[in-house]
Amino acid sequence: MKLERFNLERIQSEWEHRVELNLSESGVEPLRIRELLNTPELKEQLLDIQLGYSQTNGTIPLRRAIAQYYPGCGADNIVATNGGAEANFLVTWRFFHENPSRHELVFMIPNYMQMSGVWKSLGGKVKTFKLKIENNKWIPDIEELKSQVTKKTMAIAICNPNNPTGSIITDSDLEAIVEIASEKDVWIISDEIYRGAELQEMKAPSMHGRYEKTIITSSLSKAYGLPGLRVGWAICPSEQVATELWTYSDYTTICPSKVSDWLATLALNPKVQVMIEKRTRQHIRDNWSIMQKWLDSHSDILECISPSAAAICFIKQNTGIPSLDLVMRLIKEKSVLISPGEYFEMPGFIRIGFGSRKEYLQEALGRISELLNSMR
Repeated sequence: MKLERFNLERIQSEWEHRVELNLSESGVEPLRIRELLNTPELKEQLLDIQLGYSQTNGTIPLRRAIAQYYPGCGADNIVATNGGAEANFLVTWRFFHENPSRHELVFMIPNYMQMSGVWKSLGGKVKTFKLKIENNKWIPDIEELKSQVTKKTMAIAICNPNNPTGSIITDSDLEAIVEIASEKDVWIISDEIYRGAELQEMKAPSMHGRYEKTIITSSLSKAYGLPGLRVGWAICPSEQVATELWTYSDYTTICPSKVSDWLATLALNPKVQVMIEKRTRQHIRDNWSIMQKWLDSHSDILECISPSAAAICFIKQNTGIPSLDLVMRLIKEKSVLISPGEYFEMPGFIRIGFGSRKEYLQEALGRISELLNSMR
């Protein structure tokens, strides 16, 4: 197994701490620990944690706290992981070895490219189906998906709400995906890490509970604004599947951090969760109004379908140069980092994250404007 370079993560790793302004992030401004520990008792409990190994699949309190947000799910259906990235890796790794006659993964594009890269590196075949633009919305091309799924397909991988477009897959399209999967006895992997970060009041529909051969992955990194905790999870349809997945995690990171496990359990308390979700949505709505005005000021060279969720927008750019070149110019000339569409298999697009503080966002957008205006 030789892993190909994960270009999106690499450009972020190389530059996010070197540039002055980073708009490559897809989450909201992270919370601070003091915002979770709002009583002296909680602060004392944190300081009293003994720094040993935690339970390898996540403590029972953590898994119970996660399970309450997935009706019909218990703690034994869950594997807690180090971030959503580990959950995605473990699920992909496990499915590749599930059935040697099914080494095809049908993968939604555009998307966070981790699962696709892992599957290819393991020696599997990746087939894609696209989100297409219809009636000024990004929607899954159901007919293309239908044509790509065969008896050799192990799983269909989707991301809902979607990264990088911020679009939400509707109930009817989720049901259509289930129908295609069930017809060929195929699994569905649904990355739902941005669920809870909607601009609308209602949460995006979940794949959970629609189809027995489904695994949901998520984490506290995006909708919760807690990426530094590195706590994610996989929701499995049975205890047996969760136990099998747990076996794979024994060979990776062993267990979540004990401190992170405890803080994550606290963040998932219903009262705290409501506070966090309200903060996230307000942050996204306020900043989207700033982003929208900025996009309007460059409507001659930038086109964007408004996101329905997540602090990201996927913008078609008509500057006359490749998106990766534009990104590199922004880094070198303006010390601003954004993400190129090439790293989502969508050349000609850029992804800008607008989840940071208002003043920070406005400063970064101002610098991008300087470069765009100089190119006219």
